[in-house]
Amino acid sequence: MKIQQIRNATLKIKYGDQVILLDPWLQDKGAGFSAKAVREEMDGICNPMNILPMTPEKILADVDFCLVTHIHPDHFTPDYLPKDMKVIVQNKEDQCEAETLGFKNVACFEKNTINSGSITIRKVPAVHGDNDAVVEMMGCGSGYILSGENKKLYIAGDTVYCYDVEKTLEKYHPDVIVLNCCEATMPFGRLIMNLSDVESVCKKEPKAIVIATHLDSVNHALLSGDDIRNFARMHGLAQIHVPRNGEFIEV
Repeated sequence: MKIQQIRNATLKIKYGDQVILLDPWLQDKGAGFSAKAVREEMDGICNPMNILPMTPEKILADVDFCLVTHIHPDHFTPDYLPKDMKVIVQNKEDQCEAETLGFKNVACFEKNTINSGSITIRKVPAVHGDNDAVVEMMGCGSGYILSGENKKLYIAGDTVYCYDVEKTLEKYHPDVIVLNCCEATMPFGRLIMNLSDVESVCKKEPKAIVIATHLDSVNHALLSGDDIRNFARMHGLAQIHVPRNGEFIEV
């Protein structure tokens, strides 16, 4: 398994015989949305806040398909993506949305699993917020378990640590876990994992490699990549890896 951090939650993953582009957000710096931030100095800043580490053409080279946890503007936009590229989304609603954007080869999870080449992708629950109002506003999101090589990969997606995440860990005991953990927060509540959530995952699966992502790219984040690195060092959590944009992790 080889995982390359691209930007935010966008990862390029070599798993089994497939190359997957996860949550492709290839939009130019500052060309996207601005979230209502709780830090006054960040309000009004347009996302993404940084440039891509390489050209879109290089990112897209040899990709077999895009895998999308949910269609939010920091996880999926049509920028630079070929309209005939295979895209796998979580449900019919997201399929319709992707097709409305012009994509012609979109599949969704009719059941809980999809096979591609030698790998199996299983959809698992995600809870996109720390209170009911946030979850309702953010809508449905999903995580994925990938199997088909000697290590299981859990992509948690946009979620907080919750019963569903805990049960996924207990059921699958993944070897590698990808966590979105910038503590993105808006005035109505927190959207994804914070440091306490990351620590809970590490305690639950102490032997797993934890890859921290969804960092340093959106204006409503409360945590940076350096915050996660410092936390891991201070708490002796050597299992946590925080790749910089363009960096590879091979496991």
